[in-house]
Amino acid sequence: MKNKQLKLQTQITLFTIIIVIISIYTTIYFATRWTILNMHQEISTNIMNIAKVIGNSPNVVEGMKRDDYYQNPIQPFVQKILAETNQVEIIVVADMEGFRYAHPNPERLGEKFVGGDELRVVETGESYISEATGTMGTSIRAFAPIYDEENHQQLGFVMVGTLIQTVAEIKKQRLITTILASFVGLFFGIIGAILLANSIKKNLLGLEPDEIAKLYVEKKGMLEAIHEGVVAIDSDEKITLINDSARKLFHIDEKDVIGIKVTNLLPTSRLPEVLRTGVAEYDREQLVKDTIIISNRVPIKNGEEILGAIATFRDKTMITRLAEEVTGVKQIVAALRANSHEFMNKLHVILGLIEIEEFEEAKNYIIRANKRQQQIMTLVMGKIKDATIAGLLLGKISRAKELGITMTITEDSYLEKRKGKITSSMLVTILGNLIENAMEAISLSEKEEKAIKIDIIESHQKVLIKVKDTGRGISEEDLSRIFKRGFSTKKLSSGIGLSLVKNTVDSLGGSIKVTTNIHEGTEFTVTLPKEGENHDKGANC
Repeated sequence: MKNKQLKLQTQITLFTIIIVIISIYTTIYFATRWTILNMHQEISTNIMNIAKVIGNSPNVVEGMKRDDYYQNPIQPFVQKILAETNQVEIIVVADMEGFRYAHPNPERLGEKFVGGDELRVVETGESYISEATGTMGTSIRAFAPIYDEENHQQLGFVMVGTLIQTVAEIKKQRLITTILASFVGLFFGIIGAILLANSIKKNLLGLEPDEIAKLYVEKKGMLEAIHEGVVAIDSDEKITLINDSARKLFHIDEKDVIGIKVTNLLPTSRLPEVLRTGVAEYDREQLVKDTIIISNRVPIKNGEEILGAIATFRDKTMITRLAEEVTGVKQIVAALRANSHEFMNKLHVILGLIEIEEFEEAKNYIIRANKRQQQIMTLVMGKIKDATIAGLLLGKISRAKELGITMTITEDSYLEKRKGKITSSMLVTILGNLIENAMEAISLSEKEEKAIKIDIIESHQKVLIKVKDTGRGISEEDLSRIFKRGFSTKKLSSGIGLSLVKNTVDSLGGSIKVTTNIHEGTEFTVTLPKEGENHDKGANC
């Protein structure tokens, strides 16, 4: 079972959200690390500055010169600083032996300093940061010496500290703030992802990638398959599409014409006018590059917005020729031409006899010709009530006579004017092309007997047509291909005749049967139902 793919809109939304999440939380990770490190530095700097200020304070220096731990002015001074500073919870002032002169807890005054990290400031008089556990817990501690500048003597030291627990609370608060900020960013990122996905979906007209790919393949196949020329332009009148048929029709040799203004390539093009007005034009005749074309031009719209225009067109000469083939007009014209040619030949004979004053012979020739013509016309018109088909057959009989072919219509033949859904033009296409095919087959044969026999039998349910010739027959290899458009065993043939016959028969729900023998001849049998569908469609070979 084929896996169901996520829709493009969902893919874009999820992909954008993932990118936003990765970006935000990568930023949070490094920002948090920097904040923590910076916070340590910030606290250390802060407590060190306070320690140095206290160590240099005259109140503290003077207080350290007194031996009284309890009634000393240092404790009130330190308590005031504790009350007015943030992130500082411990301030201890002690002498060189470690006895306290100031402490957050007054009960600890006069007691020895705890921690063990004070030795460095006592021994060297250096200012530094350390971490140790004292009476109030583990803390970050800044040590600074207390000097008597007058006597150039160190009197003691100051320790200012912030509890690790407080540092952890500060870290927690900042982390919570950062996370909340990230959620706000994620929220707006999700909203942005949804809006972006909707915008892309709208620009793609709601199509999914597989649908776009399918449309592209179909468009490419369609452009290669159709014989019509196709040219499309965008809103700037620049060519966005041109197929091979259009290139051949207008003799365009340039390979890269995409992006060129259509009027630069085809000066008489009306596509810019269609683009401007938004009004379609159908079946318009136009001269383009010395070629008369029949063109359809329509605007390309998205709602009310005109995005471009597209034209399809064909050479008028080719359309006329194809129309003659499809409608059977060509067959009728050929038949009339054959009749006219035979009539002119007879007139020339009569004129010649009159010029040599063989009046009696001319009279007899006219009587004989008229009698033969009357016999043929009586036979055809008596059996074939459809005037169009009768005219076709008379013309074909004349044409066959010119080619030395005997063409006969059987005594059983009969056709009414009304034939259900079968029109005269359909019968002209079928019968005319089958007879023409038979005459071509006979003309290629070296047999002395050159004959075509035609049966047209109409019943209540169907019309049966048989055309039998004494030509050279059809090989087994060619038999399966004779109804394919463009296939022909004759060099100058278009290969369209039998294809038209097959298409017309199929459209009527009929069938074609072909019986052939090499060097003996071929018979085509066409069965056309008057109403309904015949389930035995197609050619039986």
